[in-house]
Amino acid sequence: MKNYFILLFFFPFAIIAKAQMGNSQVEITKTYYDSLTQKKVKEIYHHKQVIKIVPDKKHYGEYLDTMYYIKSGPYTYYFESGSVQYTGFYNNEKKDSTWKYYDLKGILLKTEKYRNGQLIK
Repeated sequence: MKNYFILLFFFPFAIIAKAQMGNSQVEITKTYYDSLTQKKVKEIYHHKQVIKIVPDKKHYGEYLDTMYYIKSGPYTYYFESGSVQYTGFYNNEKKDSTWKYYDLKGILLKTEKYRNGQLIK
């Protein structure tokens, strides 16, 4: 009975939290050094903030909330020189729509089409 009450109490808050955070999209510019390629990398993308509420396995009857970011929206990845390497669109962390890949001079090398993370063309 106590667990049932806790679920009824916290469930509306989980829906409200997800509704408040789920629709906000923020552009992120991230520049970092990639140790695998030994190059400086720059990414620009949009993301959604999502809050996930789960039971705490260590403390019975308590809950944990975690906020994490999901790539969702336009995405651009740059060469170290600053020119665009590829562009595309993410829909909930999965490639979607048209992705274009360029060489260092900005010449289009290839175009791929994705639907929900699956390459279709």
